[in-house]
Amino acid sequence: GTWIHPLLGAGSKLFTPYTMTTSPPSSDDDLLPILQRAIPTATSYRHADGIISQANAEGARILARYPSTVSEKLQDDDDDGDGDGDGEMAASDTANRRSHEHDSRLVVSASQPHRRDVGEDDYEETELFLKRVRASTYAHKSWTDMRRTLVYLRTEVRFYNEFVPLLLSSSSSSNSSNSKEESRTGLRDTIPKCYHAAYDLEGLVRESSPATDVRAPSPFPATATAPPPSLQRKGGHILLQSLSTPSRFQSSPLTPRQSLSCLRSLAEFHAASLGNAPLLTLASRRLSPAGGSYHLRFRNPEEVRRIEESWEGFRRRFWEGMDDIVKQGRGRDWKRLLEKEGVANLGRRMRDMAEWVSDRLTPGAEEDGAVLVHGDFKAMNVFLPSELQTHSPDVTTTIIEPHDIHAIPPAILIDFSCVGIGHPLSDVAMHIAHALPPHHLQNGGEDRLVEAYLLALERAVRGRRGEKKDSSWTFPREEARRQYRLACVDYARFIMGRFWRTASPETFENKRGSGNTTLINRDVDAAMAFVEKVDGYLEMFEKERERECGKE
Repeated sequence: GTWIHPLLGAGSKLFTPYTMTTSPPSSDDDLLPILQRAIPTATSYRHADGIISQANAEGARILARYPSTVSEKLQDDDDDGDGDGDGEMAASDTANRRSHEHDSRLVVSASQPHRRDVGEDDYEETELFLKRVRASTYAHKSWTDMRRTLVYLRTEVRFYNEFVPLLLSSSSSSNSSNSKEESRTGLRDTIPKCYHAAYDLEGLVRESSPATDVRAPSPFPATATAPPPSLQRKGGHILLQSLSTPSRFQSSPLTPRQSLSCLRSLAEFHAASLGNAPLLTLASRRLSPAGGSYHLRFRNPEEVRRIEESWEGFRRRFWEGMDDIVKQGRGRDWKRLLEKEGVANLGRRMRDMAEWVSDRLTPGAEEDGAVLVHGDFKAMNVFLPSELQTHSPDVTTTIIEPHDIHAIPPAILIDFSCVGIGHPLSDVAMHIAHALPPHHLQNGGEDRLVEAYLLALERAVRGRRGEKKDSSWTFPREEARRQYRLACVDYARFIMGRFWRTASPETFENKRGSGNTTLINRDVDAAMAFVEKVDGYLEMFEKERERECGKE
């Protein structure tokens, strides 16, 4: 099969299939200066696998060459420091003055280089990953879609430049008072190292323009028949640590133990911003006041306006194809579910409740429980530790207990292009729906995963606050369950409006092996079990809204 590298991100962002082009060794004047931000003595480079082109970015694993006689030393412009809450705004202001750039040079360790003999000169190579967005590549898109691509870039560059130093500084300060065992794993272990990130979108997206401003006017004249030449110079890049090593792997769908690894890292990420109102206030301005690739404010309004029609078509196609699905062993018989009155009207109900649900998942920066959410937390946006690799992801005998999460090695999170303010259980709900087969969620399996995440979050928060691991701060379980159910409904609204409009048993079969596609858009049983769950959750919130209206 085709090699896929999801450091670029994909899935819910209208991504098209990957295309690959190969490239010979080069000393290109455009790319080499970028690589020299990590390795100042780099003289040339070559692509390890070719360039991966997607709908919102392109990327490549790159082997940078440098003389083996040179000993590279780390020179990091962003000191982790001893930051606390009072210093966060000043730290970000410093990052802002760097013109959207982050510079951190690479330590070339003995395990990193690939030794090569090049003629009479002795060179070594170190692998990096470059994620790149050139504005001219996306000129064929509508302005709304092109702007979303550019905003994804801007958000991720700002995240690495302005927020990772603050988050790591806070983490280092809080861990200094903890025991060695408590601080053994932290945020630094869950985010890839960024060596340089920069963008130039002047004339396209205003610096002050909110990420969620989907109605921002086009900067191009209405009479323009071709993109302006200046577009060739607009865009940006992110130069990252390469995670394509024997110690890391990717998989989809996931086993429960692999999911625990993801949720443990997610908890560390959420804990780093929980209760940090100055940082979240800054994030609402510099990243997004509403995190998530599928947040209602970020989506095309047509998705909700046409969701009733989309759902009716989906329901009809799967009802008509259910006999063949069962005969071919591709799923159970779900006809009775699809005939249920509430499920038949699910599109109308979702349209009527969309804004009510979304509003309750969009906290303000100073609201209790608000965090920086990842926003696109699917299976292929993590790299898992190799000890969790298995050749049987669908085994039904795996049973986990919530406390197991503390003994599971953490995953590394990637693709922070949709980071913003949100409720933490939004990421958990998307992850479970996207990555876990339904048989792993039965008989309390789903509840155990959610509880495991909460235990990891509580431990991470207590560690940051210097509290004992078994006392003090807890996440109220009833509020957590409510957030999770709201988030499941919200994710269903996105899937129904965006993907299920054209979905059919045939498209599910065609996507069955696509790891970057959410499981509920390629597995019949996963989709129908999700519908059944969301139907019940939505009924709960419809009644809640009725009670609210009655009080008014």
